[in-house]
Amino acid sequence: MGENKFEEAIKFYGDNQRDASKCTALSVQYTKKEKTSELTVNVEMAKIIDSSADWANKIYLQLSKDELTGLCELLFGLQKTLDVSYHGTKKNKGLKVHNNDAKGVMLIISEGGTTIQHMLSHNQRIELGVFIIRRQAAAWQISVSDVLAVLRQSVAISRIS
Repeated sequence: MGENKFEEAIKFYGDNQRDASKCTALSVQYTKKEKTSELTVNVEMAKIIDSSADWANKIYLQLSKDELTGLCELLFGLQKTLDVSYHGTKKNKGLKVHNNDAKGVMLIISEGGTTIQHMLSHNQRIELGVFIIRRQAAAWQISVSDVLAVLRQSVAISRIS
């Protein structure tokens, strides 16, 4: 991933689970591909071990511009699921995101046979949504309110056919 420039990040910690094996950390970081100048994000998840995120053993992937748009739609309730697959040099990384309406969002990242899941509350979902829509606005070079209007229109158009 030496071709990326890392920027602002947002992190969430799910360390309040009753089952310690389900305690996870989620980091989403703005990135910019140096070769194409394409604005995107990296999604990283790690298990929490002894109160600390095990970032040395994280699973991560970088979203394409279309996947960034899909995540933005999902976080604002315009889509139910996002399925990202065939990422990484071995094409064995993926991300599934499920819109659980007012209950929040479930993210499941995988590499090979290993998976890590992280549940965001409704408030955390909105916080991540604001972070992602700002990146989408920068990528499209339009305002945040225009991004939401375009996404709503896009979803309306896709439902016509």
